[in-house]
Amino acid sequence: RGAEVDRRGWTAQLAQAYARRLDLVNRGFGGFNSRWLRAILPAIMPARDVHSRVRLATVLLGANDAQFAGFKCHVPLDEFRDNLRAIAAALGVLAPGAYLLLVTPPPFGEKLYARFKSPDEIDRGHAGSAAYAQAVRQVAAELHVPCVDLWSAIDARIDPAVGQDDGYDHFLHDGLHLNANGNDLLFALLTDAIKSNFPELDPDAMPFVVPSFRDFDNTDHLLRMLGSPP
Repeated sequence: RGAEVDRRGWTAQLAQAYARRLDLVNRGFGGFNSRWLRAILPAIMPARDVHSRVRLATVLLGANDAQFAGFKCHVPLDEFRDNLRAIAAALGVLAPGAYLLLVTPPPFGEKLYARFKSPDEIDRGHAGSAAYAQAVRQVAAELHVPCVDLWSAIDARIDPAVGQDDGYDHFLHDGLHLNANGNDLLFALLTDAIKSNFPELDPDAMPFVVPSFRDFDNTDHLLRMLGSPP
C-alpha cells in the first residue's frame, strides 16, 4: 500500500522526490508473496527498451510469506531466502547495471491486528515477522547489497507502555500495514540508504531531465539545452 497518498505512501513520496529526475515504476501487489513475485517478475518489468535505464530496484517482501503454515500466502523460510536470491539474480539480468536495495518487512503488531480480525482469522505472529526480517538481512549480506532494516527501525522506536497495542499503532495501521508515520519512516530510511550507498541517485543532487522554466530564455534555448535541434 505504499502508493496510497492518504497514508503518505512511501512509493508516492519517492515518486515526488524524484519528479522530473527519474520515473518511479511501482510493482507492488497486495497479498503477494516471494514465490508469486519470482514467477511473474519477467512479465511485470518495464518495457524492454527501458530495461537498460533502470537505475534502482527496491524489494520489500516477507510480510505475507510469514503467514502461518497452512495459509495461502505462507512460504517456508528456506524457500523465501532462495526466492530473494532468484529475484535479485533476475533483476541483474532484466535490469543490468541497476542498484538493488532489500527491505525487511515491518514488525507485526499482534494486539493491533487482533482488533481487526476474528480469532480464527489470526494468520501470523510477531515472531514470524522477526524471522523473515532476519532472512532478508542474511540474504542482503550474502549478496553484498544494502539492507533497509525497517523491522528494527520500528521496533526500536515503539513504546509498549503507550496505548493499547504495544505501541505498534504509532507506525502500523492494522498491525500489518504501515500507516502515515510508518510510511514516513520507511521513506526516510530509503533516502538515507540511497544517499549513503548510491550518492549519484540522491534526488536532491540530481538535475531535472527537462530544465526549469527559469533556466531557458525561449524555445530554441530549451531545445539546445536538451540537445535537440531547434
